[in-house]
Amino acid sequence: MSEAEGLGGATSGAGVLRRALAFKRKVRSGEVVTGAWVSIPDPAVTEIMGRIGFDFLLYDTEHSPWNLESMQMALMALNGTDTVPMVRVPWNDHVRIKQLLDMGVEAILAPMVRTVAECKALVSACRYPPVGARGFGPRRASNYYRDIDAYVATANDAIFVMPQIEDIATVAVLDEFYSVPGIDAICIGPNDLSGTAGLLRQKDHPIVKDALETIMTKAAAKRMPICLGVNTPPGNMKREVTRGVRLMLVTSDLELLAGGAKAAFLAAQKALHE
Repeated sequence: MSEAEGLGGATSGAGVLRRALAFKRKVRSGEVVTGAWVSIPDPAVTEIMGRIGFDFLLYDTEHSPWNLESMQMALMALNGTDTVPMVRVPWNDHVRIKQLLDMGVEAILAPMVRTVAECKALVSACRYPPVGARGFGPRRASNYYRDIDAYVATANDAIFVMPQIEDIATVAVLDEFYSVPGIDAICIGPNDLSGTAGLLRQKDHPIVKDALETIMTKAAAKRMPICLGVNTPPGNMKREVTRGVRLMLVTSDLELLAGGAKAAFLAAQKALHE
């Protein structure tokens, strides 16, 4: 392994952002990629999850206690793997996006992207000029400037950008929203979307169901890859793929820990008290 290979799954020079480019090619070709949520800001969790074989890990910095230092440690724990680090940022904020990309994050999910203008701003935050307005300073992302020329030449093509549709008002502008150059997929936020309709978590309500169906149908018609934004049970996966889902979330660190601990506890209780 070369000096740079651990940083972003890259080798020096032409191999910079290798795994990000491979990930994007998979999604663009229609393949299904699988991922898992990570909420626990401990590098050991990333090290365990990153060596399972997932295509991507989705770090939820919107609702979990991540800071920049803990995020950098998680990125380091992915050194030498083919698993792409994707981060849901706390908000569609170009400053936080810039900081994360400079640390070596390779995919950005921004929550509550409501308008076409906000979608364009997200893409701009992830792209260097002249196509965007990302500030310059890719410290760790460029192997501490040792591969700076290769990184700059590749970053605009490699960074994966995914806005999350979480406002029911966005349904009215979907055609223009999906036509924004530079978005690689769309993510749905069913809980917050239902909340913006005044129907929090009522995902079976006709208004919410119709909005979610419209989001998916129009995305599929545009050949826009879809992420549901929630974990999908194995029995539903093939059906969702037929509806256009290409980024499949299958579990989370919290789900595995809570579920595994409960299963072990119940098994022990059964064994001891039978």
